[in-house]
Amino acid sequence: MDAVTYPQKEVIDFIDTYLVPLRLTLGQEALQDKYKTFWTPTTVVLDRDGDEKQREIGFFEPQELIAVLHLGLAKVHLDAGEHDTAEVHLKKLLENFADTTPVAEAVYFRGVNGYKSQDDPGKLKEAYEILRENHAGSRWAKRAAPYRLI
Repeated sequence: MDAVTYPQKEVIDFIDTYLVPLRLTLGQEALQDKYKTFWTPTTVVLDRDGDEKQREIGFFEPQELIAVLHLGLAKVHLDAGEHDTAEVHLKKLLENFADTTPVAEAVYFRGVNGYKSQDDPGKLKEAYEILRENHAGSRWAKRAAPYRLI
């Protein structure tokens, strides 16, 4: 990722805008044990208290990395009850990175965020319908399947 992903301006700008990056290198055993980084590259998004909200292992092209980071930030804000900010990250991911791997998961969590912020179970069913239509084979469609009953 050093040669392909990290040097890209959009990646640099995203990280500068939203994150406090920490890079572990081989030999930092205490931190590697703490964050369970048994393989490189491992990307972990932590909340303000250092609790893990998103983990991905392996190489990412720039657009894929930004999508993963948007998802991680959405989870940080969702967990903190900051639903408007979570929605911003989910919406950006879904609108600007629609052909990346985290899209199905973002659809799922957008439904959860809508439900929690508006007390509207219909948001869960909407998410299920989108997942059924566009991501039927994904684990996120399977996890959302009970929402079809709403």
